[in-house]
Amino acid sequence: MTVIYMPKQSNGTVHSSKDLNQLIDYVMNPEKTNDFEYVSAQNILDIHSTCDEMLATRTMAIALKNKPRKNEIYGYHFVQSFSPDDHLTPEQVHEIGCKTMKEYLGSSAEFIIATHTDKPHLHNHIVLNATDPLTLNKFHQNKNDLERLKEISDNISKEYGCKIIVRPEQKLGNSHKNYLVYLAQNSYRKEIKNKLEFLMNHSHTWEDFKTKARALNLKVDDTKKYTTYLLEGSEQTKKIRDRSLKNDKFLKENLKERIEKNTIGYS
Repeated sequence: MTVIYMPKQSNGTVHSSKDLNQLIDYVMNPEKTNDFEYVSAQNILDIHSTCDEMLATRTMAIALKNKPRKNEIYGYHFVQSFSPDDHLTPEQVHEIGCKTMKEYLGSSAEFIIATHTDKPHLHNHIVLNATDPLTLNKFHQNKNDLERLKEISDNISKEYGCKIIVRPEQKLGNSHKNYLVYLAQNSYRKEIKNKLEFLMNHSHTWEDFKTKARALNLKVDDTKKYTTYLLEGSEQTKKIRDRSLKNDKFLKENLKERIEKNTIGYS
């Protein structure tokens, strides 16, 4: 049985460098992680300097593009917990956590993951830097994102033989309408990703990319800070930002770089 959530006490958010440092110290506790054996990181050079590296990323973002805000979010805290009935090893639990967060966040995110073995139920703690080290943009977590994370966690856990809880949004009742909306939004994302994948391989310039996107009824708006996508003629009503697709290859700068490598143009 697998459950992934953001702690209620803090709402899963960190709002100061002091709190970030304390959280990372707790997560990496050698007594809970078998002397750091079950600690991994993405885009962190040394796990023992995790807090300094995350704060350095934030400082770089402030210097180049983002001004600090009141009650700013420095990081996010996720917990992924497993039942003893699933009979998983600490190595398996850690592996599930790494796969879950990499699929959810993409390869550009900066995070640390630690598997705690001090209790009968093995569990992962994940601390995510709210600032992306590649784009220097802020990560924003909403309710739909959390549902997507739960779905990813469930699917990967199933591969390891874990039992999955049927969550409220998967049951009929008052939440059924919201769940249908969630499914629809994710189907939009899937269709947009498919079209972007096609366009990425069949365009020779960014303007050519946008022209062909219009032919596929995909509206591309790159006039503002973020590039957004909208499937015209569909029931999609809200534009989707490129970074919300959770794959850095679909960011505008990465798409342009990939397109420039194409040697053949398709009409």
